[in-house]
Amino acid sequence: MMNYRFLCSLATWCSLAYLSAGLSILTKKPNICVLGAGVSGLAAAKATAEYIRELDLVVFEKSSDVGGLWRYTDSQDKDEHGLPVHSSMYKYLRTNGPGILMEYPDFPHSNEENREQCNSHQYVLHYLTQYVKVFGLRKYIKFNTVVEEILLLEGDKDDWKSDKWLMITRDLETDHESSTLCDGVVVGNGHYHKTNVPKIAGIENFPGKILHSHIYRYPQEFEGKTVLVLGAGFSGIDISQDMSPYVNKIYLSHNKPKIQSRLPKNVEQVAGLASVNGSTLILRDNSTLQADVILFATGYLFSYPFLSNDSGLELSGKYVYPLYKYMLNAKHPSMALVGAATETANYPLSRVQSQYFVSMMRGKAHVPSLEERLVTGKDRELTPQEKRLAMSLQDKQWKYQNELAQEGGFEPYNNDLLGRIYDAWDAYSQKYLMYFKDASVKILRNGYFKIINPPYLHPNAE
Repeated sequence: MMNYRFLCSLATWCSLAYLSAGLSILTKKPNICVLGAGVSGLAAAKATAEYIRELDLVVFEKSSDVGGLWRYTDSQDKDEHGLPVHSSMYKYLRTNGPGILMEYPDFPHSNEENREQCNSHQYVLHYLTQYVKVFGLRKYIKFNTVVEEILLLEGDKDDWKSDKWLMITRDLETDHESSTLCDGVVVGNGHYHKTNVPKIAGIENFPGKILHSHIYRYPQEFEGKTVLVLGAGFSGIDISQDMSPYVNKIYLSHNKPKIQSRLPKNVEQVAGLASVNGSTLILRDNSTLQADVILFATGYLFSYPFLSNDSGLELSGKYVYPLYKYMLNAKHPSMALVGAATETANYPLSRVQSQYFVSMMRGKAHVPSLEERLVTGKDRELTPQEKRLAMSLQDKQWKYQNELAQEGGFEPYNNDLLGRIYDAWDAYSQKYLMYFKDASVKILRNGYFKIINPPYLHPNAE
């Protein structure tokens, strides 16, 4: 394997030397390589394809079709190629936000109802498939192809435009390895597949079932059981509600302030899990309980195993550094991590980030000096708390998108309206955890909107 990669690198270096010798050849368009055909990768593909006369494009996708995370599978272990399953979808999952917050700005949902409501994962996959079809993106995608390694072949810290990347890929059907020379790389593999599982003393001796929400699929599997769900983010709360009609009891274990919204009657909030002694679970307040199942809803870590040591990026749990503008490799901005920012509306974010990156690769967006990129890329020692928050955009997303549009030289989208909907929906969902997915957002005239309660929820209900 290593010999092959060395020969690939050597051959590429020879090609570069040939070009620099000034021999008479045709000028080659910059080649943009995209990793992943999920939400972020498709946004990058679309933005690049809009300038296909100026740029070449290839997308590498390890599965047999588009959709990434949104390609549901019953499998809890391996995918069709024997690799760890990528999707975290469960059978009855619906989105946490209405369609207007989960659409590309250049491709609104064709059905007004889908813009207003929370949609099923089946519908979201259909939407992504239509995006590919309408904009003719499939011809750029190499399916069943995994990226093994991304190597930096050439890079000048004073001139990022000299960067050359080598993508080592493997065809999962033939097991054949190939290499592709890239001038720009977009990493769009998402960040919901490498599980974050905290260490719990004694858990290895727990006699019941232990799983992470990543492989949770359907609630019937736990019928009649008592389940401890560790974590009270959206996943922990949503899975608790998904299970509640089937299980005997759910302990929602967390260290956050007590949730004030109504929860199902068989869901009880308890302190975080401290340790396990056989079948006895010991909580942080020293109380104990019994359960048949422990389900970790403790989130995910970033994972970029294909990045070589010379990429210029380092990884620390949920923090990637140094990044410029939450997306560009500060040392080599010809590499972008589109969609890596957390706590966002990812569809509009990925679209705008991709447009900015393509504008930059076309020489239309200003990129500051390395020193400036490193300062804003937080190339310094951060506290653990700063690291946890460093990748989070939250309500800063909309101002950030306006800045990218201005610096990238393209028209901003209606970020003010989206930002107000995002904030209002977030507050509403926290208040009505059991009901908010049945509510809808009605867009009114002149930039106004209204959240409409589900028919069964009284306007003054708590």
